[in-house]
Amino acid sequence: MGLGLLHFDGRVVDDDERPLLESDDDEELMHVEPGVAVALGSRPMESPGTLYVTSRRVIWLSDADKGKGYAVDFLLLSLHAVSRDPETYPFPCIYTQV
Repeated sequence: MGLGLLHFDGRVVDDDERPLLESDDDEELMHVEPGVAVALGSRPMESPGTLYVTSRRVIWLSDADKGKGYAVDFLLLSLHAVSRDPETYPFPCIYTQV
């Protein structure tokens, strides 16, 4: 298990281009949410991608840059806040801490 937010580029080459899950951990895909943008710290927002929730991790894969993605284990992720206030951030968002 890695520490923190990891770069992730393991895509299954099929029509869905879903993430490659860890079979030795019995990791299962639980939910798929398309059209999710990611903003890390003070960096500009990434172009939209797809968020995958597995039985072990949260994985985000860029739709525009097929080599870009991030993954974080659940045990290292905490929900900080949910915001729908456009004065705080221009879009509804979830703030997390890794």
